[in-house]
Amino acid sequence: MKLGILTTGLLIAIGCASGVKAENVSQVKQLLETKQCSKCDLTGAQLAGTNLSGADLSGANLRGANLNGANLNEAKLNQANLKQAKLQGASLIAAKMHGANLEGADLSRANLSLAGLVIASLKNTNLTSANLMGANLESADLVGANLRNARQSVANLANVSLRGGSLSGIDVQGVNLRDANLTDANLNGANLNGSDLTGANLKNANMANVDLKNASLP
Repeated sequence: MKLGILTTGLLIAIGCASGVKAENVSQVKQLLETKQCSKCDLTGAQLAGTNLSGADLSGANLRGANLNGANLNEAKLNQANLKQAKLQGASLIAAKMHGANLEGADLSRANLSLAGLVIASLKNTNLTSANLMGANLESADLVGANLRNARQSVANLANVSLRGGSLSGIDVQGVNLRDANLTDANLNGANLNGSDLTGANLKNANMANVDLKNASLP
């Protein structure tokens, strides 16, 4: 009983200090204790380094939340709002993020291998040095996103929109970029060896030093 009181008191103190709304403290507690928080309001929650593997956060509001270094492996984040969330170095292996809003989020150095990001919004998202090996980004919106030095292979980027974004230095060999919108994208130094760019829009894209060996071109 004393431990429960101390835990609740600590969460309330953390919530007040971090700017998390008081009415959300109980939901933070619920998440940490049960990993079940579908459609919870966790706006601005301080969850850096927490173990949320397998957690159900589908439809949850995590706008501006601090999840730096968190373990979100196999977490359910379908339709979740992660706009401007901090996810630096977070592990999201095989996370389900169908239709999630990650606009303006910081996913630098995050591990998104095998993650499902179909029709997710990644506008202006920082994916610098992120691991996207095997991730499914079909029809995702990556307008203005930064994928500099990200790793991606044998995955689906069909119908993706990366207008004005950066793929500089990215290793995406063998990837499906069929019908992708790469207008004004920065592809300088990208490895697209063996990739499928059939029907892709490369208008005004920076193709300097791009490796297109064995690639299927528009």
